Amino acid sequence: MPEFNYAYVFLFIAAAYALQLLLTSWQAKRFFRRLKEIRKDGLTSIGLSGGKWSGRTYAVLVVDEDNNILHAEKLSGMTIFSTLKPVDGLVGVNARDLLDDDCRLVEKKKLMDAFRSAAKDILKADNTVSAEGNPEE
Repeated sequence: MPEFNYAYVFLFIAAAYALQLLLTSWQAKRFFRRLKEIRKDGLTSIGLSGGKWSGRTYAVLVVDEDNNILHAEKLSGMTIFSTLKPVDGLVGVNARDLLDDDCRLVEKKKLMDAFRSAAKDILKADNTVSAEGNPEE
């Protein structure tokens, strides 16, 4: 009985890993290309919710100077073919409204948590800029 050559198993694993890296970089390029497009419109923040095993959801918010949302997009899915998709229900809403626990503008809890995370970062950045611009503080 001939012996099994384990080199083929390791070659298969290495090829699968290389393919995964290639496809992941392709998805990241598409994500950042879209981010570059919408970033021109205002202050941009990316929020994250979920975990490694339950799946992650990314939320992108773009706001104007009054913190009104100009773009709200989500990225979720288990494949590399997932892309940023608009969430029209949040356009025009003030980012501060997302921090209210009673606010349910998005039906999925994980997605709402991702948008809250992005809104917190935007408001933190807004407070930092206003504090630096105020010479009295």
